[in-house]
Amino acid sequence: MTYLHRRIFKSQLTGSATIQELLQNMFVGEMLREDSDIWVVSPWISNVVLIDNRSGNFDSLNPEWGRREIRVADVLVALMVRGARVNVVTRAEDTNKAFLGRLSDLARTYAVEDQAKATIRDQLHTKGILLSRSLLLGSMNLTYNALTINDEWIEFSLDAEDLARARLEFAEYLRPQ
Repeated sequence: MTYLHRRIFKSQLTGSATIQELLQNMFVGEMLREDSDIWVVSPWISNVVLIDNRSGNFDSLNPEWGRREIRVADVLVALMVRGARVNVVTRAEDTNKAFLGRLSDLARTYAVEDQAKATIRDQLHTKGILLSRSLLLGSMNLTYNALTINDEWIEFSLDAEDLARARLEFAEYLRPQ
């Protein structure tokens, strides 16, 4: 039997590890692909840890990372180096600007800045991460509090129709307001 959907209800006491493992698995899987379109849509975004490489389990994905916790900007730039196009949609908040600055600096360092696009939408409330073969939607921003403290509802999908629909909806953010 193939499962295409999973719903996760996370509170401060339960589910944090599940969400962190799911995000890690999503992005590790994406690192094995080339030439994908990635969407990170979150009103609040910070450079949280996505991959725990302190044990060296993911050294083969990117030997430059070393044995440390790998953050969102590091992962997105590593994906851009592999040919991915990254779209980040967020609000014009100071924490978001700090993240976008870090992403821009890293992208410039690796000469992949033309593969990243940041879009600011001040009324944004949608939250989602769309990779080539997976989609995460729900109430969760991409922040430390969302991953570890807040109660959140998340739906994970591998369904091709869900992915296609999200890709079309997210592409609307690229249209001028």
